[in-house]
Amino acid sequence: MGGAGDRAEAFARERPHLLAVAFRILGSEADAQDVVQEAWTRYVRADGAGIRNVQAWLTTVVTRLCLDLLRRSRELPRRPEDLPAAAGGGGDDPQEVALLAGELTEAVTVVLEELTPPQRVAFILHDVFGMPFEEIARILGTTPGAAKKLGSRARGRLRRAAEPRAWPEADPREARRVVSAFLKAAREGDLDGLVAVLHPEVTRTADPQALPAGAPQRVRGVRAVVAETRALRENARRARLVTVDGRPGIAIWSDRRVRTALIFRIAGGRITHYDVVADPHRLARLRIEESPHVEE
Repeated sequence: MGGAGDRAEAFARERPHLLAVAFRILGSEADAQDVVQEAWTRYVRADGAGIRNVQAWLTTVVTRLCLDLLRRSRELPRRPEDLPAAAGGGGDDPQEVALLAGELTEAVTVVLEELTPPQRVAFILHDVFGMPFEEIARILGTTPGAAKKLGSRARGRLRRAAEPRAWPEADPREARRVVSAFLKAAREGDLDGLVAVLHPEVTRTADPQALPAGAPQRVRGVRAVVAETRALRENARRARLVTVDGRPGIAIWSDRRVRTALIFRIAGGRITHYDVVADPHRLARLRIEESPHVEE
């Protein structure tokens, strides 16, 4: 490790990823900011000789701070099921993870409250950010098998909690029409067109890498979301209709690589939520393919 300037530069480089991790675990932007600030304080005070991988060290610190905050805020004692000692795997079939992987909608965030803090951490780090269970086990202070079981239990709880909520999925053709209309209106600066495809209570979440400094990671309501589409208009030439994990979405290219992906949830012919994915770890988890369909 170098001096103070080197540490500041390294932390600034990792900060967007750390904010993305904390926001997805906690569901609160304010709490995520506080956690990342505390991580910076600990990083400054730490013995640099013991830090071989800055990103891994900082991610571990942020995740453990999130875990502590979740436990304190919910006044949950450590229960036997929180850190199982047994090594079992559980169902890891990707087809069973029907809730998330690429998106964290407002509804999914609510359902995450059903999880214990360790389950929530294991699920977010593995299924959203692609972290190996060996690394998750080190963060949680348990075995890889136990960490895998936490992720499996989290998926089971999410599936059971989601079933009675009956989140509707739009017909693929209807979803493609809505997403195409959204992109067209954003490109043209057509405010009426945007309002027509957005639900009045629409929400937008985003990774910090996709946002200007200081912009909120979550906004709600048509007015706030419409204001956010200015950036999409500026990137219109690089924005294309795609499929993201088999569903209609939008991707923005730069240097022949996808830098940003928009994942939509649509109901009743309107967009109820969309997530702007720009964190490289999350992008790597998505299957993005150019849409064979002509934009309408």
